[in-house]
This record gives sequence, C-alpha cells and structure tokens, in this order.
Amino acid sequence: MTSQHCAIDLDMPYGSQRISYFDRPGRDVPVLFVHGLGNAASNFEELLLQPVLTSHRLIALDLPGCGRSPYPSKKSLNIDDVVTVVEKFVDQLNLRKYLLVGASMGGLVALLCAEHRPERLVGFLNAEGNLAPEDCMFSRLVVSHTFEDFSRVVFPQIKQNLQAKNGRGFEKHLEVLSIADPRAYYDFSFQTVEYSDTGHLLNRFLKLPLPRHFVYGSMNRHLSYLPELRQSSCTLTEISGADHFLFYDAPEDFAASVAKAAGRSNVG
Repeated sequence: MTSQHCAIDLDMPYGSQRISYFDRPGRDVPVLFVHGLGNAASNFEELLLQPVLTSHRLIALDLPGCGRSPYPSKKSLNIDDVVTVVEKFVDQLNLRKYLLVGASMGGLVALLCAEHRPERLVGFLNAEGNLAPEDCMFSRLVVSHTFEDFSRVVFPQIKQNLQAKNGRGFEKHLEVLSIADPRAYYDFSFQTVEYSDTGHLLNRFLKLPLPRHFVYGSMNRHLSYLPELRQSSCTLTEISGADHFLFYDAPEDFAASVAKAAGRSNVG
C-alpha cells in the first residue's frame, strides 16, 4: 500500500494550524513518528520501504515550521504548544491504540504526550530523544542569542558544522534543515533546553506506565544514562554503525526496532 501525503487544519488557541503529514495504511498497530529540531516527516519515509513494517499503518507529521507545515506569523511556539499540536493531531486522526516514536527533540515531545495519555499507547520508542542536559546537541547553541544573531550567524554556522561531519545521517539532516523555518528552530530550542536541564526527564521516562524502548546509535555509547537504562525495565537497543540520525544511518535496523516495539497485535 502506498503512503498518502495529506494536510489537516487544527484548531489551536492561536488560530488555525495547518499540518502536513503522510499516512500509509496498514492492518496492524499504527506507528506515529515525531521528528526532532529542524527535521520533518520525511525523516521517516525510508521506513515505508522496509518489509518488516509492511503490515503497520505508518504516520508522520511535519511540526509547525518544519517540512510543509507553516509556522504562525503572530505567535511564538514552545514545546508545550507542540505537544498540544500532536495531541490534537492524534484526536483528529482518531488514533486509539498506537506506538509512539520520538526522535531527538521529538522524543521530548513524545514523552510529554505519553505522560498525558498513556492509555492510548501500546508503547513508546525513544530514538535518542532528550533525557538529560547532554542531549541538547543543537538547541544549546541557540539559547544565548537573540533571534537576529541566531538567524545571521548561528544558524548558518550549524549548517556549516553539519557539512563538516561524516555520515549519511548528518548529510540528510542538512537537506531537511534547508527548508526549516529559522523562527521555529529558534523558538523550540529554549524549552527543549529547559526541560532537558531541569525537567528530570530520565526519571519521568522510566516511570511511564507502559512499555518503554530506547534506541541509540553505537557512535553514542558515551551517553551517561545508558547504564541506568540497562538496569531498568526499559528495552535498550544499540544500532551498529549509526550516529544520532538512526533512521538515515540504518533504516533497516531502525525499522526492526520499531516493528519489535509495535509487536504483532492486530487492530482490525
């Protein structure tokens, strides 16, 4: 079955918010992907080609200011606003039981969504999502600057640094970043850092009353909280040869982790 590229309008407190997304039909547990800072639903399009996920409905949305979703002209959004967008999106699509997958900043958004409505989830897969201060790889570069300095100096420097990095994931991220709204990137960074520094995210992740999965690339074995995750009931998966952008570096292995988390439950 082919993916359908769609758009819906969500009624937000600041007005109507158009959200672009893809939705590939499937008979088994739906999977909702939430992308990270400066990314887009297109991060997950290669998963549509993975045989292990053929039977699952796969959905990914462009957050405001990302991909094809516009950013509001008269409102600065934060992470809490993004959580509301995702929750309204889920309601609009009438998703009742699904696997939630969050990558990078999207892992933070997904964690907050999982806290609000855990009964809707068959599980939560965190793909190197923010759990500690060390996870603010890009967002921390932003928060000490005015928007003018960020857009003029910092954002171009982030792109230059990505060009200098090795690996397909960083190369593909740079492509997606080229269409991201700088204002969205800037605005989302502040609460991403705040939550990561003071929100006790690791403890909150471990306390979720549902199956939890954490997937990371072997290039990031240095993450300080991996030992605590290993000692918990969380399912921990290392993907060999991958860096932060797992879905680009190793789509087949990442798809296998998603399929394992989704299980083989049929949703009729």
